[in-house]
Amino acid sequence: MPINREPPCIEDIAQRLAARIARDGQRVITETIPPASPSKLARRERSLRYCHLPADEKPIITFPQLAAAIENDPNLCDGARRCLRKFAEYVHRLNRSGSADITVSFLMKALRRSRRTVQRYLGQLERAGYITVEVLHARTRMCAGLTVSLLKSALPGHGWQEKLIKPDAPQKSQNYKFKAYKTKYRRDQWAMICMEGVFRAVMNILPPPSPFQTTVC
Repeated sequence: MPINREPPCIEDIAQRLAARIARDGQRVITETIPPASPSKLARRERSLRYCHLPADEKPIITFPQLAAAIENDPNLCDGARRCLRKFAEYVHRLNRSGSADITVSFLMKALRRSRRTVQRYLGQLERAGYITVEVLHARTRMCAGLTVSLLKSALPGHGWQEKLIKPDAPQKSQNYKFKAYKTKYRRDQWAMICMEGVFRAVMNILPPPSPFQTTVC
């Protein structure tokens, strides 16, 4: 026949535990836990990294969408595509206007490429018709930066979502005042302006042309 045993109540268990502690005293644990082996530590790190969910989930960062033709264009290298994505990210976080003033030095640091390589990327994108590049001319007759604008061929059909800002807020901070003396030139125009000094120096070195002699028949 089955024996029905009822568990003792919690009060009896508490009284027995108190009587045992009073009789034997509290047990002090003096044993030391041996350190885990390197294999166990590696297994523990792997388990924490792949099997457990993170305590705080990272926020999702939104990136701008670009046209699918950029990925399939055979005229662009992978570096030019990455350069366009980096510039689109910069414009998208700035004001989403489609154009921004940027320097080649910034793209060099962002892409970790040389100046010549970044210039080649911009040339490929401009030749393919995805961007337009204008040179900012300062009073010192030096290049102060570039103004790169994204064309419609680089943007998706639905465009970009407008930035959620207050309508009365200024577009630019009052602490940063854009210098109005900068003039924009196309790259071919800027190349002609840069060659004017060399052309004048060469013309000064050349001897004057000989006078034209006319003969009377």
